[in-house]
This record gives sequence, structure tokens and C-alpha cells, in this order.
Amino acid sequence: MRKIRFLNSFVIILIMIYIIHFFGNFYLTFFTDFTDQFEDLYKDFIFGYYTQFISIAFSILTFIGLLFIKNGLGVIIKEGFFNLKSATKFKTGGKLFLISGCLSLIFSIVLTYSSQELILFGVMGQDFLLLVIGFSLYIIADILQNGNQLKQENELTI
Repeated sequence: MRKIRFLNSFVIILIMIYIIHFFGNFYLTFFTDFTDQFEDLYKDFIFGYYTQFISIAFSILTFIGLLFIKNGLGVIIKEGFFNLKSATKFKTGGKLFLISGCLSLIFSIVLTYSSQELILFGVMGQDFLLLVIGFSLYIIADILQNGNQLKQENELTI
């Protein structure tokens, strides 16, 4: 249980860093002239200036997935490991990570193809990692559901 509490604290820290990162980028994009130097760069991308806003949408999906994972860990701390509430939260978080990772990977492939830049291959690695994390959360949710079912059957046998 101690490890779960540490993990929950770690996810809370990740969420706080994510919020700071998001608002920092929002401030730089809309309230400063920092992005003016990149206007020529956006001409090469398929969606032009709006390319950065599509990436923000994927980032928001990932953030919402993190919130579901944090809620799932909170339920595990309160009710124990094997319960349907935490399994549902992890499954929803995993789905959001999978959706965000798939869409972001497709978007990165399209950007790489349209801009002919090899630098974007690093971003594809991050997108693939997000897919792996989402799939892992899906597996963890399945383990929690099976554990809950075994726990209920065990309680009925006694």
C-alpha cells in the first residue's frame, strides 16, 4: 500500500508539471512574440500555423488520462487493490492514452512526410511510448477486474 501511495504522489507531481508546462506554452503562444520567429517553419507543415494547436489537443487527451489514473490510484488506496472502480478508471485512462498516442503517431508521420524533416522521428518514439503505456494500463485494468472476480468468488465459497 505504501508503494501505491508513493505512485499516487508521483502522479500528482506529474499532473502539476503537466499543468505548468501547458500554461507556460499557452502563455508563450498567445501573450508573447516568442512564436513569431517560427512563422517560416510553420509554412512547411501541412496545417501551417494551426499545427501547434492540433498537438495541444493530443496533450489535453493525455492530461485527462493522467487524471483518470490518479483517481484509480486513489480508489485503490481507499478500497484495496481489486475493485471494479479502479479497474474502470485505469481502463478509461488507458483508452485515452491509446487514442492520444495513435492520433499523435499518425499526426507525426504526416508531419514527417510533409516536411521531409528527420528530426520528427524522436517525437514518434514518444508517441509509441504513449501507446505502450496505454496498452499496459489496459492490461492492468484487466488484471484488477479478474482479481476482483476471484475475490468475490472466494468470499462466496467461505
